[in-house]
Amino acid sequence: MQINQGTLSTQSFGGGIHCNGAVLSITPYYLTTENYSNTYSNSNNAGAQVSISVPLNGGSVERCKALAQLQIDKTRLDYELIRVKECISIYERGFMIHPDSPFYPLCADVIPIAALPKSEQGTSLE
Repeated sequence: MQINQGTLSTQSFGGGIHCNGAVLSITPYYLTTENYSNTYSNSNNAGAQVSISVPLNGGSVERCKALAQLQIDKTRLDYELIRVKECISIYERGFMIHPDSPFYPLCADVIPIAALPKSEQGTSLE
C-alpha cells in the first residue's frame, strides 16, 4: 500500500508572491480483506501515515515571507490613502457622514486643520 501526501502548502499574497511552507500530513487508513474459499476469513487493518515535509531552503522561505509582508503593508497603505482622499473629497463638497451611520468611523479621523480659500473650494450642491 502506498499513500502519497501531496505537495507542499502554498500561500498566495498577490502580486506573484507565492510562499511554500512546511506541511504536516496525517493520512488515516482502514483496510478490509475477505477470503471466500472453503472457509470464510476476514481481516481488518487500520492505521495512519504521518509525514512532515519541509522546504530545504529556509532562507528563500523567509525572503518570500518578507516580500509578502511588504505586499500586505503596501495594500494597507493604498487603502488608507484612498480612504483619506475620499473623506477629504466628501468634506470639500460640503457633506459629512451622519454620526449614527455605520460608515461614520471611516472618516472620523480625517479632520481639517484649515479652511480652503473660497477660490479653491468646490462648488456645493444647492
